Amino acid sequence: MTSVGVPRPAGPVDEALVSVIVPARDAADTLGRQLDALAVQDHTGPWEVIVVDDGSSDGTAAVAEAHRSVLPALRVVRADGGGGVNGARNFGCRHSAGTLLLFCDADDIVAPTWMSAMVAALGTAAAVGGALERHTLNGAVALAARPPAPVPSLADSFAFLPYPWGANCGVRREVWERLGGFDPAFTYGSDDVEFFWRAQLSGAALAFAADAVVLYRLRDRVRDMARQYYRYGRSHPLLYRRFAADGMPRSSSKEALREWARLLLRAGAVLGPEAARARWAVRVALRAGRLLGSLRHRTRYL
Repeated sequence: MTSVGVPRPAGPVDEALVSVIVPARDAADTLGRQLDALAVQDHTGPWEVIVVDDGSSDGTAAVAEAHRSVLPALRVVRADGGGGVNGARNFGCRHSAGTLLLFCDADDIVAPTWMSAMVAALGTAAAVGGALERHTLNGAVALAARPPAPVPSLADSFAFLPYPWGANCGVRREVWERLGGFDPAFTYGSDDVEFFWRAQLSGAALAFAADAVVLYRLRDRVRDMARQYYRYGRSHPLLYRRFAADGMPRSSSKEALREWARLLLRAGAVLGPEAARARWAVRVALRAGRLLGSLRHRTRYL
């Protein structure tokens, strides 16, 4: 486990109540496997699972309710779906009782040691991120568009502060309360980045728990990959506007122009193999999102 920032004594956590928050929207096809995985965790302390049915139109709630026999401390709460993923996370936290808050997604699968590793990390740090394993649930095209890092670690995409992914993260409740929760202005994209940057800037140490593994599911259709990356890019100018004063560097306009030139030269990828098309599409979508986000938020981050 590695830590970022100045560690603060966190106190004993072995017997602390753990609340696992699972935002779920139209997740009936995948939620069951995640709940099955949570049911076989090796953590020996008390814990609960809060499934936030975030305005689903399918059988998400019914799938969750069907797991009460294997997850006795399961609660299913319904949100209106209008607050984005951060709204759903906050809604779940408000309906939870734990002093330790862990977050995972409805379409992934946590490893059996996930919870115990996260809890151990929260014994020495106020916030934590775990590792994402991308090979098990994804095919070659998805991995070509979004390849895994050579060495598992916290993310560091902006040359500023590291951060965990929202699909595998945790925080002490006192920090979540002090920060006022996740920012609902980030409905999708940079939602996790913004919160954990604020946490670190407030003095909370962030740890990486390599043994807290989540099998991570990527988008499997090029259209869906591009839509996701467009939304990521659209959030980056808002992130810059929020954290420029704290030291987040502006993106290089020259590099953005070079990237657009490279993408135009390789536009023939749209007629090539699906993997090449996926790699090209996500790069175009990210840059297009940043361009529109810069216009929307009146700040330049290309």
